[in-house]
Amino acid sequence: MGDRHEYGRAACLVLGAEEASSSRKVAKPILSSSCPGWVCYAEKTHPYVLPHISKVKSPQALMGTLLKTSLSRTLGISPDRIWHLAVMPCFDKKLEASREELTDSVWNGNGLPGRGVRDVDCVITSKEIVMLAESRGIDFFSLPKGSVPASSRVAFPDPTIQEFIFPSHQSGRPVPAAGTSGGNLHYTLQYVVSQHPGSRIETVRGRNVDVSEFSVISASGDTVFKAARYYGFRNIQNLVRKLKPARPSRMPGARAVGATRKAAGKPAGSEYDFVEVMACPGGCTNGGGQIKVDDPLVIERKGTGFQPGPQEQKQWLAEVDEAYFSADESGPEIGENTAKTEGERGGLIGSISPTYIRDTLAHWSSITGIDIDRLVSTSYREVISDVGKSKTNDTERVVQLASKIGGGW
Repeated sequence: MGDRHEYGRAACLVLGAEEASSSRKVAKPILSSSCPGWVCYAEKTHPYVLPHISKVKSPQALMGTLLKTSLSRTLGISPDRIWHLAVMPCFDKKLEASREELTDSVWNGNGLPGRGVRDVDCVITSKEIVMLAESRGIDFFSLPKGSVPASSRVAFPDPTIQEFIFPSHQSGRPVPAAGTSGGNLHYTLQYVVSQHPGSRIETVRGRNVDVSEFSVISASGDTVFKAARYYGFRNIQNLVRKLKPARPSRMPGARAVGATRKAAGKPAGSEYDFVEVMACPGGCTNGGGQIKVDDPLVIERKGTGFQPGPQEQKQWLAEVDEAYFSADESGPEIGENTAKTEGERGGLIGSISPTYIRDTLAHWSSITGIDIDRLVSTSYREVISDVGKSKTNDTERVVQLASKIGGGW
């Protein structure tokens, strides 16, 4: 089954917004966790930021858990008989799918990571889809753009989850203000505004296009929530440098060591409540698994004389962004009946009903008998790599040290 990314995204937006606006669970600032390249970087090089990373699973991971748990429980079959495919713009999503935290050993076992059945069995990127089509002699660009007709689909065994994955109404389509990476930050800001009537959002452009700061200002003029967007590893390095804890000085009465630290010893980046972090400059539409302007297929379609360069790639990315925001959704447009249904579910934030999402998650937990936190949350751990390090063991190191000082056993 392919990944119904949009509806997993809607659930992640609601869960992430509630986590970011709460004073519990995760240390502030909360750093988004949907980008596996960023998570892998943090686990390997900056473990001190792990307590800040959101515990909410990514849309890919959440949909994998939803499918494996609900299908296995409602059909009474083993999860290894269910195969889940996700189509993503990012090669690092393959790494995410292989994480031991995202297997049935967590939700079907003792709740601890282990080598179990993966929630996502296969991840294929946009680039690989075109390559696969070419290798089979299929003209990908001549394929119908419409979705599979409802009459040809096999109904999901649970009606509530069927409606969630294949809704009879449009779900939250991304808008340009939300950015090109799912809209975690955008939705979170809208959620906070909904909790503070009369408040507004102020935006400050950062040092480059991939850094921005956002503040929710209450009706009385107070800042009630502060967030930021950091895309690209160069900017991420500046962020994690700000979050690095200050080292206490050994000199009596001296300030904590670290030029970017506050006098109180808190990291300089701790004024944020939430930060959306993405490894790729420009966001997910510029992901490593996306088709680039210098790919042979694009050059061939552009015609003789086309010379791809930085400017051409920039224009290509703009076209990809435009397609992302204007893509047709399957299913009917939101009309009077749909609006009435959404109103009954609860107040909308954007085009998403938090009440509906929470009710669906509660139903999911009830039919599987699994606590909702175990279903929607994940964990992280420091990864210690031996790459580039000496392979000598403790005994060999002692012998080497003894030899250097002229001693022995």
